[in-house]
Amino acid sequence: MVHASSETPTPRALRREKATERILDTAEAILGAEGTAALTMQRLASELGYTVGATYRYFESKEAIVAALQRRMFASLASDMTTMLDASVADPLVRVAVVARIYTTLALRRPLHGRLLTRMMGDPENLVDAANAAPNTRIALEIGAAGVRELGAARVAGALSAGDDIERGLVLWAALTGITQTRKLERWQVPGLSTDVLADHLVGTLLVGWGADATKTKHAVARAKQLVPTEANETEKKR
Repeated sequence: MVHASSETPTPRALRREKATERILDTAEAILGAEGTAALTMQRLASELGYTVGATYRYFESKEAIVAALQRRMFASLASDMTTMLDASVADPLVRVAVVARIYTTLALRRPLHGRLLTRMMGDPENLVDAANAAPNTRIALEIGAAGVRELGAARVAGALSAGDDIERGLVLWAALTGITQTRKLERWQVPGLSTDVLADHLVGTLLVGWGADATKTKHAVARAKQLVPTEANETEKKR
């Protein structure tokens, strides 16, 4: 007789995992489409066909659900970093441009995650309490540190001039966050308003300002467009 290892999930654990993912998918759809106020435990239970008490057996609060959604979003960004910044991408300026493009195109590749990021960054109120936010803060800092390391590697390679890598990383992140907020305005067809064009210009201007060669920077930004897709995959299109 073959015995399952202690690491093999039990049927009960698998059912719980499946139910948890269904709760998060439903909550993500509500939050992305209608905003924070629309996401309540009562609304969520109704959408799922659960009792409110059953929903609480999986998550202790709305804040815990939003925190879990944030972790999924951060996990997707971290996965993209790993996938799109493999060893085949050697040019340090290209790597920096890829990091920037992964962030600015999130809303195109994973629309619900993009909307969640917009809500998280644009809502004046904190979406989660301090206890639930702490683990997410650590994950976000790890992702940010990856971007800082790429800037540092570009500096060490001589592609950028001497400077504070952390400060540069914060400037790049803050500027790109502002740029991503313009994507929802594109439907108004404002002349000259293209988030992708603005983001490319921003990245190029900052890199040249930090000592990068203008021609190499232009190539890096163009190469990043080839490496980072902008269309949602089939799974995301169905969500």
